[in-house]
Amino acid sequence: MATTPRRLEGKVALITGAASGIGECTAKLFAEHGAKIVIADIQDELGQAVCEAIGSSNSMYVHCDVTCEEDVKNAIDIAVAMYGKLDIMFNNAGITDPNKVRLIDNEKTDFEHVLNVNVTGVFLGMKHAARVMIPARNGSIISTASVCSNIGGVSTHAYTCAKHAIVGLTKNIAVELGQFGIRVNCVSPYGMATPMATYFTGLEGEAIENMVNLLGNLKGVTLKTDDVAKAALFLVSDEARYISGHNMLIDGGFSIVNPSFGIVYLPSIISTSIFVLKMATTSKRLAGKVAVITGAARGVGECTAKLFAEHGAKIVIADIQDELGQAVCEAIGSSNSIYVHCDVTNEKDVENAIDTAVATYGKLDIMFNNAAVIDPNKDRLIDNEKTDFEHVLNVNVTGVFLGMKHAARVMIPARTGSIISTASVCSSIAGVGSHAYTCAKHAVAGLTKNIAVELGQFGIRVNCLSPYGMATPMATSFLRLEVEAFENMMNSVGNLKGPTLRSDDIAKAALFLVSDDAQYISGHNLFVDGGYSIVNPSFGMFKYPENP
Repeated sequence: MATTPRRLEGKVALITGAASGIGECTAKLFAEHGAKIVIADIQDELGQAVCEAIGSSNSMYVHCDVTCEEDVKNAIDIAVAMYGKLDIMFNNAGITDPNKVRLIDNEKTDFEHVLNVNVTGVFLGMKHAARVMIPARNGSIISTASVCSNIGGVSTHAYTCAKHAIVGLTKNIAVELGQFGIRVNCVSPYGMATPMATYFTGLEGEAIENMVNLLGNLKGVTLKTDDVAKAALFLVSDEARYISGHNMLIDGGFSIVNPSFGIVYLPSIISTSIFVLKMATTSKRLAGKVAVITGAARGVGECTAKLFAEHGAKIVIADIQDELGQAVCEAIGSSNSIYVHCDVTNEKDVENAIDTAVATYGKLDIMFNNAAVIDPNKDRLIDNEKTDFEHVLNVNVTGVFLGMKHAARVMIPARTGSIISTASVCSSIAGVGSHAYTCAKHAVAGLTKNIAVELGQFGIRVNCLSPYGMATPMATSFLRLEVEAFENMMNSVGNLKGPTLRSDDIAKAALFLVSDDAQYISGHNLFVDGGYSIVNPSFGMFKYPENP
C-alpha cells in the first residue's frame, strides 16, 4: 500500500460528462489524489467552473460531444499533448429519455438518441483511449453503467438497453485489451440525486433520496455521487491492478433482490432511525475498526490481516494453525491483534472467536470468512470420494455460513458491519477447480447474495471476493508446483498481461470492500481475475500482430 493517501499521483485522466453530477465529483476526487484531469463535456460554463475549482495547473476543459468522433479524438489528443500521456479514461457522459410507461408510446428518435450518447459515446471513448494506451501497454478504462445494467423495470427501455450494452462492451473490450495490460471495467450505481435523476423523476434532491432509500435494500446510508467516485478511484488505482472486465454494482444489494416473497424481513424490534456513515478522512481507512479473519495464519488471510492492521484495525486471527497464527500476531503486534484457535466447521469455535473479539475490543465491525480447503485433484467424477466432497463443503460453505451467522448476531444490534468472504473465479466458471471446490464457491456467491438481502435492513453489508489463481500454499500444493512455475502458468493462460496476481492484490480488494469507501456496495461478487472469467478463448478473437 502507498504510505500517502494520493492514490493517482502522476496519472492523467480524461472524464466525459464531468461538468456535473458523478463526473464532477470524480474529477475533483481524482485531482485530490494527484491526477491531472481533462474535463470533457458539452456544458461549457459548468465545465470551466469545475476546472477553476480544481485549479488550472491540474486540469483543463475541452468541449466534447461524445456522439461526435472528432470531438472524442480531439479530447484524447489534447490530453496527450498537454500532459504527455493518458492513464485513465472515464466514459461517464450519459442521458435518459422521457419517461413513457407504454412501449408503443416510445419514439424511435428518442431511443436512438439514448443509444447514441450512452453506447456509441462509450465505444468512441474506449476506441480512442485504446489508440494511445496500446503503445504504452498500460491504462485503465472505466464507464458508467447503472443498476439498470443488471435488472429491468427501473428505468426506460432505451436507458436499460443502453446500460446493458455498456456491460457487454466492457467485457469484450477487456478481453481484447488485456494482452496490452489495459484494464476495462464499469460502475453501476443505484439511484441518487443527480441532475439527470431530477430531470427524469421531476423530483428535487431530498425527495429523490427519500424515494430511493425507501425502495433500497441497504438501510442507514444514502447513496451519493461521492460513493460512485470512490468506487471509480479504486478501480483506476493500482489497488485494483488485477481487476478487469468487471461490473461493480454500487446499489446496496438492490439488484439481487426480488421482494415479491419478502421472506427475510425480520420483525421491527429495533429502532429504524436513519444514520449516515462518515467517510474516512485519513489514510488509515480502518481506524477504530475491529476485524475477525478466518484462515489468517497464511496466504490471503495473513496478508489481509497485516494490511487491515496497517490501516488501523484491531485484528482477531482465527485459524487451526496455531504456530503460524501466533507468528502473524507477533508480526502485527500484540497491542493490535490476538490469536484464537478456530475450526470453522465447529460452531462453538466460530461463536467463541466472535465473542472473544467483542470481549477484547468491545465490538465487531468486519468479518472476513477466508478459511478454505481443496480436495485432491481427480479428473474423473467417478474417482471422487463422498468424504472429500463433504469435507470441502463443510469448510468452504458451512464454515462461511457459521461466520456470517455469528457475525450477524453481534452486528444486528449495532446496526452496522461488513461481512466479506473468499469465493473464487470458480464461482462464475467451470473447469478450473475440482467439482467440490467449484460447487462450494458457487454456493458462497449465492449465500452472499441472500444474506445481503436479509442484513441490508440493519445497515450490514455482505460481499465476496473471487480471485484468479495465485501462488498461495493451498494452490501450489494442489498443483504440486513451485511458486515461480505456478505464476508462469497462470500468467500464460490469463487474460490480463503484465501484472502477476498476488495475495496483496486480494487484500487490497478486501480493504476497499470493508472500508467506508464502499459504504453502498452490498451483495456483490468482486472478481479479481484480470477478466479471466469473462473470456471463452475458443474463437481466438482479438489476436494482434506482434507489433500492433
